[in-house]
Amino acid sequence: MPAFHVGECGDPDVAEAMSARLCCAGAILLVAGSGPAAAADRVENGRQKAVQCVACHGLEGVAPNPTFPHLGGQNAAYLAIQLERFRTGERYDPLMTPVAEALSDQDIEDLAAYYSELRPSTEGRSEP
Repeated sequence: MPAFHVGECGDPDVAEAMSARLCCAGAILLVAGSGPAAAADRVENGRQKAVQCVACHGLEGVAPNPTFPHLGGQNAAYLAIQLERFRTGERYDPLMTPVAEALSDQDIEDLAAYYSELRPSTEGRSEP
């Protein structure tokens, strides 16, 4: 059976319908690969990769120094975007940029998953 290529179909409505089905199938595969086990793996991998982050961002993602941001409990997408911006140079910090430049896409996903899952304790800290 010959492969189907979008744009080779003479009927634009059929081509559009096939394209939409292919897109939906891709989304289903993406979600299927992002189940609870995959998410747990990303969190664990992120925990292991976060060893160097602890100095500035704390054990629970709560920075001991007010000049560094708290990462624990932040939205994973937000964290990933910020790491990507440091990596590409769109955002610059003399400490973070060199660290982010060494990260792969998978490292960024794992670190973002890990920090987003942390629920830092507020015990012993004063709230603003």
